Amino acid sequence: MGTIKREDKKRFLNKNKACMIDDHNSTVCIDPSLPLLNLIGKKYTMMVLGVIGNRGNRKNFNEILRDIPFSSSTIISKRLKELQDFNLVERIEGSGGITYSLTEFGKSVREGLLPLLRLTEKSSNDWMRGSQDTDRLELD
Repeated sequence: MGTIKREDKKRFLNKNKACMIDDHNSTVCIDPSLPLLNLIGKKYTMMVLGVIGNRGNRKNFNEILRDIPFSSSTIISKRLKELQDFNLVERIEGSGGITYSLTEFGKSVREGLLPLLRLTEKSSNDWMRGSQDTDRLELD
């Protein structure tokens, strides 16, 4: 094997510092969350979590597809499979057909996203109110 460059070794040793977020009396490492955050950032993932968790926490595929505007059956099917792989969504086969439900972990993730979504919704609304002043708008 080759030798590890000094800067690579330093970067590796500092990895624990770099991936940490101080939260009052504790520290949280980002690294274990990256695969989940990557999935959540994909198109329609948060909407699928939202729709399944709304009013009853059990939806069939067509209900999910109908409730997410401009989505396609292909991408929603892919997201549902990915969400199942992460144990966020459970596929239930019953006499009434196939439905999808949030797992306990899925419910926790959905609840955890709500403060961020509320914050961005408020920021977006504040920005939109401010953008009504056309003198302040910058055109590309």
